[in-house]
Amino acid sequence: MRRSIWNATLAVTLLPAGVVFASADSPPPGFSAFALPLSDAAAAATTLALASSCAPSASVLAGPGVAAVRYRPRGEYGRGSVVPTLSQLHLGFFDPTEDFSTGFDGGFRAGPLVDPHVQLGVAVDWWHKSESQTVTVGRSGGTTRQRELSRSSENLFPILAFVQVQGDEGMPVIPYVGLGAGYEVLFLSADDFLTGASFDATYGGFGWQMWGGVAMPLSGRTRVTGEVFYNGAEVDRDVEDVMTGDTFRELVKMDGVGMRFGLSWGF
Repeated sequence: MRRSIWNATLAVTLLPAGVVFASADSPPPGFSAFALPLSDAAAAATTLALASSCAPSASVLAGPGVAAVRYRPRGEYGRGSVVPTLSQLHLGFFDPTEDFSTGFDGGFRAGPLVDPHVQLGVAVDWWHKSESQTVTVGRSGGTTRQRELSRSSENLFPILAFVQVQGDEGMPVIPYVGLGAGYEVLFLSADDFLTGASFDATYGGFGWQMWGGVAMPLSGRTRVTGEVFYNGAEVDRDVEDVMTGDTFRELVKMDGVGMRFGLSWGF
């Protein structure tokens, strides 16, 4: 009860001052035109405090957490990104160490670049060699006549799954090494025109290759490549002896070295 009476008395006492101040043409002495009512000053102070707390400080921006952030373009080995695919077309030669002579070699490799330095894929090669035996049967008026006695053809097709490791893409000359393994097929054919005999056989078996080379970037992921390689294979076939009826196995070794030069590109 006493508190209510005191509040009423205080309100009555202050009311005339407020009325006089409102009706005066000029503010009382000591009053500033820039002064804000208490409620407005409190609101402004609160707004300023919130703005200061929301603005990042220089120490936060320079902190280790922000400094560790790195930008990575979209599509570069991230989750849900498109993995680039590299392809290579090459030509060269292959020199088997057994009874075959050096022949033409060509092939194609392709597969995804699962890491900036690692490619997985499939490789297909073709080695070809053809030979013939001729004899001179006469000369007449500067013309030489020859007779073909025999002809032979060899074709080897390695089909391999491979892994290839390469250097950084930003290097001016990019070294790389690769290893592949799979199945190899050898086709042999020969004709003897003196006796009329012919020979055709198909051999197959496990084979592997290893290679190493360098690539010189042209533009983007397009590169000129050069490499040396080793092919190891032992292909065979089952043959039945027509005289005895026994079955035996023929083996042909296709070990050897070679060189390849080509063009590599990516998309």
